[in-house]
Amino acid sequence: MRKKSFLVLTFFLLSLSLFAQREADPRWVFRMSVTGTDMNRNLVPSTGKTMLKPAFSLGVSRNIEIIPKMLGVNVGLRYSPRGYWSQHKSKDSLGAQVSKDRNWLSLHYLDVPVDLVVQLGGERTKFFATAGGYFGIGVYGQQKLQFWNKDVVAGANGTFPTVDAKHTTRTDPFKDKLNRLDYGANFGVGFRRGYTVFGITYSQGLADLAVSGDPIRNRAVGLFLSYYFDDAF
Repeated sequence: MRKKSFLVLTFFLLSLSLFAQREADPRWVFRMSVTGTDMNRNLVPSTGKTMLKPAFSLGVSRNIEIIPKMLGVNVGLRYSPRGYWSQHKSKDSLGAQVSKDRNWLSLHYLDVPVDLVVQLGGERTKFFATAGGYFGIGVYGQQKLQFWNKDVVAGANGTFPTVDAKHTTRTDPFKDKLNRLDYGANFGVGFRRGYTVFGITYSQGLADLAVSGDPIRNRAVGLFLSYYFDDAF
């Protein structure tokens, strides 16, 4: 029994020694991503159509290693646009389009992401996975509503020309419709080559942003590119 315990302890200490001898990763991680952002489907009429809103985010994280180049935690600051856009069209009895309205909701956040990072594989190429959460605050928001209508009017000679009317309004959704505070979960998978990581990311908001009414939550999916660097700060 003592011999077995001694062997287990020796193996454990040897493993720690090997991990300690591994070259550590750089201390900082720059990350940028191209995503499509969306929100709850109940934000538009059932006859409408919601679409992913393109967004570009970027940020810097501190790389805190637990096991060098294998397991760590990233904590940082990230600029993250979110929101959605939708479009609704209506037609007359003959099938001609008579009206169209579009709704753009642009929300701009500063997030503090905290992600657990797992890397498996060889020295140069590794499988890369992250899971964690974020806490964000909305620093700017704009809701743009655009309504286009085609009216038929009586002409001078009995003709019926059409007149196009377009109306656009812009409001700040953070003033009375949405809460600024947001939090949620982050996930990502990809591959690392050297100091560069490329993969797919998904973010799901857990906070109800609505001041009143049905719950509203953010979500985003896209591609990310990360680069490890050192001695910049």
